Amino acid sequence: MSKRVLIFVLTILSFACSGCHRKAKQQEVYPVLPSLQITMTSLQYDSILNDQENKVSVFALLLDAQGDTLFRGESYFKTRGNDSFKERKKPFTIKFPKKQKLFKLNRNKTFVLLANACDESHIRNAIGLDMARAFGLPASNYTYLTLYINGSYKGLYQMTNKVDVGKNALDITDLDKLNEWANPNPLETYEWYGHGRKKQVIQRKGVLLDNNPDDITGGYLLDNVGPPGQYSKTLSGFVSEAEDNVRVLSPKYASPQELDYISKRYNDMEAAVHAPDGNHPVTGQHYSEYLDVESFARYYLLNELLENADGGWASFMMYKETDSIDPKFYAGPAWDYDRILNNPRFLKNSIAFANEFVVKRKKGVTGIAFSGGLLYHLCQHLDFQQAVRNIYLNELSPICHDYLERSPFDSLVALLSHEADQDNMVYGTRHSGKYATGASRATDFLRKRIAFFDWYYSTNEDEQVIVYYESANERTRKFYYPLGEAIQAPQLEVLYNNTSIYEMFYPGTDSLVSDGTVFQTSQKLELRKREPTKREVQLRRVKKKLRKIGLDF
Repeated sequence: MSKRVLIFVLTILSFACSGCHRKAKQQEVYPVLPSLQITMTSLQYDSILNDQENKVSVFALLLDAQGDTLFRGESYFKTRGNDSFKERKKPFTIKFPKKQKLFKLNRNKTFVLLANACDESHIRNAIGLDMARAFGLPASNYTYLTLYINGSYKGLYQMTNKVDVGKNALDITDLDKLNEWANPNPLETYEWYGHGRKKQVIQRKGVLLDNNPDDITGGYLLDNVGPPGQYSKTLSGFVSEAEDNVRVLSPKYASPQELDYISKRYNDMEAAVHAPDGNHPVTGQHYSEYLDVESFARYYLLNELLENADGGWASFMMYKETDSIDPKFYAGPAWDYDRILNNPRFLKNSIAFANEFVVKRKKGVTGIAFSGGLLYHLCQHLDFQQAVRNIYLNELSPICHDYLERSPFDSLVALLSHEADQDNMVYGTRHSGKYATGASRATDFLRKRIAFFDWYYSTNEDEQVIVYYESANERTRKFYYPLGEAIQAPQLEVLYNNTSIYEMFYPGTDSLVSDGTVFQTSQKLELRKREPTKREVQLRRVKKKLRKIGLDF
């Protein structure tokens, strides 16, 4: 049987399945979501599951919530993602032959299908993107749909625009297009340089182009990615002088001269931010001459408010226009918010608290190939702290409360509840059948964070009590409380693999910090490890067995 005939047969089966699916849905009380039907051969499917660099031609059928056809025809389909690619539920990218205006998304050819495999609530990315736009940062719109591949249900997905440069994306000078016009051959045909073994850190890497445009000062879209494994996958990039791994997302095919320019500009910005007085040690320029303070303050507040574990460490994007338009770096677009707001998937070795700061305590270490130092060092400057305080109190706090008052959570939960439960059961998460509980965990934590930010930024330091601890394997964590009130010590007991329990003690003593401890002044506590009791190990085993059968508490 030929490939064309096989795809035709699979397409007919896909139509039949989609029709049955819509009919069944119409008989239920649950909202019907748009659906995307993908038809391909089994060999094609295996190839994209095994390697996210593989791109295959498929037949795509996109239906809206009423069952009307939005697109029907051949498209390109592939897997995507970094850590998310390792999950059972894969994220995908679809590229249509022509630009499409779909739902509330920007008109484009390429769209991303976020799997939200690490988020049982399926709404954390939605909250992150919504609040980013409300904060004045560039961020994509989105819609939810169900995905079927060869008639098989693959779950609930969040469709959004790809982070990119263009008229309908991040609207800055498209240096890739200028490179295309300046060179006689297609950019992808030129020789790569600086690429080594997988996860090997190369100081510079890009493409050996014949020519450069007249102006190579912009536009650039950068991604401060963190671990070298993610940096190694990109075509163009550089490692900063403070060991930050920076991917150059645009231009994708960056010449040596372009990399020399943007890496020097980035290093100058970095040096000014890292300097104790905020001035570049050679040029004397203040960091505010290299970056837009308001933009970075908003980006910092967004990630800190959402308690983003990756804030400033991964998916930390920034962009720069040509010098003639604006010589400064700007933060954004905002991206990747599945780890935010007390997500239990990422709290195996920690506990989330609403009254602490996460992003600005991650200072990074020069000489270690992990990014994150930029936001930390910005927060060490009093003028940046004051800008953050002013922007939050005068602009962002009212926006946050308006977002809560509009209560988008209830409508999202009502829309997604049924499909999210189906998705969670298909992929075997321990939260199966408890979608509403998982969603309320995120939204309740957001309310607590906003209340904490309101109090913290409107209260003088001498009216705050700081309780903090230090441990060998974690940087300092600080917890903030009102002065003069009876407060409980943060309960940081964490069970590790049935072998170790960490608890807080008063420094230099064997006195355990108990519930109801009253602090009138700032105190330092120590985190220590002890072995669990037999009863604690038994209780852990009972909880584990209950979770396997779908019970949780």
